[in-house]
Amino acid sequence: MIELKDVTKIYKVGDEDFRALDKVSFKVDKGEFISICGASGSGKTTLLNIIGTIDECTEGSYLFEGADVCRMNDGKRAKLRNQHIGFVLQDFALINNQTVLYNVMLPALLGKTPYKAIKAKALKALQSVGIADQAQKKANQLSGGQRQRVAIARALINEPGLILADEPTGQLDSETGKQIMDIFKKLNETGITVITVTHDKAIADYAKRLVVISDGKIVSDSSINKEA
Repeated sequence: MIELKDVTKIYKVGDEDFRALDKVSFKVDKGEFISICGASGSGKTTLLNIIGTIDECTEGSYLFEGADVCRMNDGKRAKLRNQHIGFVLQDFALINNQTVLYNVMLPALLGKTPYKAIKAKALKALQSVGIADQAQKKANQLSGGQRQRVAIARALINEPGLILADEPTGQLDSETGKQIMDIFKKLNETGITVITVTHDKAIADYAKRLVVISDGKIVSDSSINKEA
């Protein structure tokens, strides 16, 4: 599904070059559940942003289902992102003064799907995360756990094959965080590929594969033994 080869990302910081990623090679098969772990500043979010086509690599190559992302223009990358990738962020990124239903529908409103069909898909997505009864509430009326469920439903609206989650439990208490990770686990069991970024080992253990990154390099890549 995904193949990164010798991906390097360099940022200019004043007169200096900061190497956020350093020749990272990384493959993801369809249906995997992967946690990318690392300390703050390790490069894990930069890696996730490149996978999500939000950012571009300075050097190296990135193939998404065989298509060369590095050769795509902004429009093609945006189309790929909208149609194939769902994003879940730590801060939820909801429009607070809009309804839950509107927030979930928003990514699909950019396409040509009729409004009635989008609404039906949004309600189905909300039902899949257990929050359909909150559809008409404003986003700012919800708890943190409910808001993250809305963000997951929004990520599902265009039926993506890949979900990317950046510290999805970072603003939640431990019990609510477990509930959110259980949702990702169930989504993965339906065949959706899930990649999460976290610094929390307990959260990382929900995945089937653990990738550890440090100083812009992958230092460990292994399957997680669920029976351990």
